[in-house]
Amino acid sequence: MRTTLLLDVDGTLIDSYPGIREGFLRGLDAAGWEHPGEDFIRRIPGPPMTETMASLGMDAEENRRAMNAYSEYMAGDGWQNFTVFDGMAQLVAEWKAEGYEVVTATSKGEGLARMALERAGILDNIDFLGAAQEDGPRKRKVDVIRHVLDNVQPERPLMIGDRHHDFEGAAFFGIPSVAVTWGYADPREYDLATCTATTADELKGIVHDF
Repeated sequence: MRTTLLLDVDGTLIDSYPGIREGFLRGLDAAGWEHPGEDFIRRIPGPPMTETMASLGMDAEENRRAMNAYSEYMAGDGWQNFTVFDGMAQLVAEWKAEGYEVVTATSKGEGLARMALERAGILDNIDFLGAAQEDGPRKRKVDVIRHVLDNVQPERPLMIGDRHHDFEGAAFFGIPSVAVTWGYADPREYDLATCTATTADELKGIVHDF
């Protein structure tokens, strides 16, 4: 039975925090909103940015201004402000060569996800790009996973991510998950995953034994 790997992107394959952080702060400034503390900012990668802005107490108009500034920055230089986590591009290529079906399940907008993965040298090894819609209702991780399942119909799926949204979204569909510790989670979020990997080599072993 073929295993399908559902991969989160931000915090799992690439470290996009520098760009997301800058875009977030530009959004706050555009809305005239005070910057929260670094503990809050460190957790912004993962959920839809509109939800993060709303969680600060913004009304609809403030959220719109913030998101316009955020999106403008990310569509310009911001999407390029990332690095690839050690060993992950090589690992994705190995999985593809070994016969795994490799797809993404990311809350990153589809266009930005495609550009980032292409720049990272990973896109050619992705069988299906499961991502959020920039202009559409598919935003939450559970909706992205549903989109992937509807299009790929995997026999044996495994979710790999770094935040509670990944593990909760997978659990909603009865899918096991692996938490990678090099992302942006509070360590308590790892308890929601089936198992935990601290390095790319450890993740490779977990997938091999799945």
